[in-house]
Amino acid sequence: MKEICLDTGVIGIILSSNPTNQVKKLMKDILRKQIKALTPRPVLIEAYYHICAISGKEVAKISILNFIKKYSIKIIDFDNDMTVLAGLLKCQHRSALSYIDCMAIAIALSKKIEFHTTEKRLKKIPHNVLSRLFVIKYNF
Repeated sequence: MKEICLDTGVIGIILSSNPTNQVKKLMKDILRKQIKALTPRPVLIEAYYHICAISGKEVAKISILNFIKKYSIKIIDFDNDMTVLAGLLKCQHRSALSYIDCMAIAIALSKKIEFHTTEKRLKKIPHNVLSRLFVIKYNF
């Protein structure tokens, strides 16, 4: 089964009031178990924060918990190697990437899987990282 890493933006799109067809199809494939989705725990924290800021803490809690349950997302907690890789990415690309971007990218790079994101700043990181990162980009 194909594995992918989800970033906050993709989760935000599916939890929005008007998800795009492209993200709806991706999530259907995850539901059908044609794709296994992984994400670092901080991505879910960031998604909760964005929903909470717009709709309040109860809506955020329900949205995130239902998302995790419905899609059986594998939540990744970092081991030492992943911690070092995410830290190195942040050190090397501190102005272009957030900590959470670095964590999600570290998963995608270490597992050699696609990185599904809405991140626009990826163009600012050097090509040596981009050439190793399989990016699938979504727009709001």
